[in-house]
Amino acid sequence: MKKSLISTAPLVVALAFAQALAQDPAAPPAQTPKAARPAPKLTVIDSVKRYLQQVGATVDATKSTADMVVSNYNDPRGGKTTVVIVNDRRKALLGFYVYNFGNLKNAAKREEIYKYLLGANDAITIGSFFVDNEEDIGYKYMMSTAQPLNQNAFGTIYLTMATVARERRAELRQMLGLSASKE
Repeated sequence: MKKSLISTAPLVVALAFAQALAQDPAAPPAQTPKAARPAPKLTVIDSVKRYLQQVGATVDATKSTADMVVSNYNDPRGGKTTVVIVNDRRKALLGFYVYNFGNLKNAAKREEIYKYLLGANDAITIGSFFVDNEEDIGYKYMMSTAQPLNQNAFGTIYLTMATVARERRAELRQMLGLSASKE
């Protein structure tokens, strides 16, 4: 009997050890923590809309599209500036455009206006004045979307463009023989 007790003792100890290490069947199984899903990446235009709110501009949803935002900025010094922001995915460029300066079609002082625009382009730090195919005078700034856009850069560009447009619009419209008060 001693031999059978000695041979069963290791088996009993092994079973007791296994029982102690086994999980309690009544306890819920331990859940592995799930990795939090990353927030969906904002598109360039979604970021632009968010940044516009932060600089105090409004978005005109009726004129905006998937790759273009039409925004209005009410300047604290008076006046409203419309800035159109276009995302060119093919070229990886974000363009800021301001119009409503006037049109050169019937301008009496065309050469004087062109000289003024060239001089203005030398004087301003961001963007440049241009004349499009329809002879409308505009102001634009292009930036690469290859690098992520941040609020500080966006705010600097947007507010600088609004300021330049406000400061130059009246003089340009006067040179064109138009009312300086129109947006």
